[in-house]
Amino acid sequence: MAVTFDTLKAATRLREEGGFSEKQATELVATFADGFVENLATKDDVEHLRGDVEKLEVSLRGELKKAALRTDLEKTEASLRGDMEKLRGDMSKLEHRMTLRLGGAIAAAVAILVAVDKLF
Repeated sequence: MAVTFDTLKAATRLREEGGFSEKQATELVATFADGFVENLATKDDVEHLRGDVEKLEVSLRGELKKAALRTDLEKTEASLRGDMEKLRGDMSKLEHRMTLRLGGAIAAAVAILVAVDKLF
């Protein structure tokens, strides 16, 4: 879609209302028209950019979700590591208690065997 700019109307207005000479008005309008037409976004440009922005938004939302999931996973991992360390400590204490009880049971069994042996 082409953008139209009425250069003749603009030059005439500059001469009649602005007090510009013919050359000044013509050069000013030509310079303005060149820059205006080259740098003005068309409806197609805006629609194309809107599509790019929408794609970028979808991509950013996906990245934010991934970052949130990554953060949640890191928190869960830290929590699990803490739970595992506590469990290791509990298991170590349990192992120690079981060793003492097993040692006590063996000592009691040996004492009983020695007592039975002396009786017979």
